[in-house]
Amino acid sequence: MNTIFKKMVELQHKFNEETIENYLGKNLNWNSAIIAESGELLDSLGYKWWKKQAPDMDNVKVEAIDLLHFVISDAIQLLHNCSGEIDLILIAATFEDHFNNSDGYLDGLSLNRLVDELNYNRWNRFIVMKKMFQHLDMSNEDVYVAYIVKNCLNKFRQHNGYKDGTYIKDWNGKEDNVIAYEIANEWGADEELFEHLYIDLETYYNEDVLKVKKDSILDKIDFFNTQTVN
Repeated sequence: MNTIFKKMVELQHKFNEETIENYLGKNLNWNSAIIAESGELLDSLGYKWWKKQAPDMDNVKVEAIDLLHFVISDAIQLLHNCSGEIDLILIAATFEDHFNNSDGYLDGLSLNRLVDELNYNRWNRFIVMKKMFQHLDMSNEDVYVAYIVKNCLNKFRQHNGYKDGTYIKDWNGKEDNVIAYEIANEWGADEELFEHLYIDLETYYNEDVLKVKKDSILDKIDFFNTQTVN
């Protein structure tokens, strides 16, 4: 088995467990999340034929990766509901098989139609996702890197005040996701990309975001004190 598929499934399960206690026991409606993310992808694609729209293909890729998070979660949930088991190896094997052996199935469908298919048929979602990524010229390695970036960044945000509103998303003029992609591209599709990226994000955030903000606040305090004395 190609370890990148196993890694993505394991990370998704781990993130879900950390975010929602006993998430499989709650039988969450992942379909609702898939429908919502599908709408965001279609908005970026520009599906409204009745008005002039410019597709944002970079954001379409981002939304497709977001969809993949929920598709993996739904596959884990579906197997658990059917068998009562948490078989991440089976999910990863299905994931890999559908990504590598989909042949001509669904060939010829546009991205819009593939989004429809994703929402209509729960059982072939990995194949649909593969066809979507082919439309977006994203290889399996590209998908892996993009997935790791989003998964790792989601976890990093949760660990650094995202829920209570203290997290800083603007990293000196760039959004955190842009910095994350820049760092990830230096590592490439490494098996330990998640671990490397998390450490690098932590270093960057502490030294180039929090410290800069703290120094800026201290400078303003010094300026205020100087003006008060004068």
